[in-house]
Amino acid sequence: MKPETVERLVDLGFSEYEAKAYVALLKENPATGYQVSKVSGVPRSMIYEVLGKLTARGAAMELRKEGKTKYAPVAPREFLTQIHREHEALVTALEDDLVGLGQSSDLEYVWNIEGIANVLAKASQMIAEAGESIYMAVLPSTFASLKAALQEAIDRGIRVVVYTSQAVDLSGGRVVVAPMSEEHLKTAEGLGLVLVTDGDEVLVGERLTAGQARGSWTRSPLFVLIAEHHLRTDLYLPRILDLLGERATDVIHEDDWDVFAMAFERTIR
Repeated sequence: MKPETVERLVDLGFSEYEAKAYVALLKENPATGYQVSKVSGVPRSMIYEVLGKLTARGAAMELRKEGKTKYAPVAPREFLTQIHREHEALVTALEDDLVGLGQSSDLEYVWNIEGIANVLAKASQMIAEAGESIYMAVLPSTFASLKAALQEAIDRGIRVVVYTSQAVDLSGGRVVVAPMSEEHLKTAEGLGLVLVTDGDEVLVGERLTAGQARGSWTRSPLFVLIAEHHLRTDLYLPRILDLLGERATDVIHEDDWDVFAMAFERTIR
């Protein structure tokens, strides 16, 4: 018997002995308690108690045959379907119970997420649950992993605006190209993500080392406001500066030139 099979049954709520006895019944049935004990390794002193619990939970059947009591397993597909229904009903009931316990907490917190796959999974969830708008700054390499989810959101009628370093294909969405230097692209390579949905939540992802990344998610109104303001205004500034040309020095105070030079990787003199 595969150890992982027993472990998965334990995860479903079986005891280790119950899991081993059920697997043994699948291999040999109908079987007496003695036979199940021998095949499963469950002690004979415990086997009838274990088989009684399996019968009570609907995983096994007790049969009377030739004056002997034997046991047979309920077919796995039938049994697992029943477990699935029970768990769905339990989750639904718990959701109603817990939501109704009291008013929601006003506590603002930041959830730190480790790993590229986990950050992208959270981003996909946010996109799938968006009801009105999605604003996202993303590198083209990361965009590829989220394109399908974004396209589905557009098909649902969600406003989608993507800011990226080069043109990407997103039918029905708006793509704003904000070029980045080679140095900046190399630094951000691997993830590079700022995502705001419905003006309600924000996810920021960054690359740490090759193959490693982390993200931070929050519903903090202040952080969401700052992130959306950045996406909807700051990324237009390079274009505005280009249009202003030499007149930019009349608009930007000399003390702030270095700040703009770092932000847009250009020197305004």
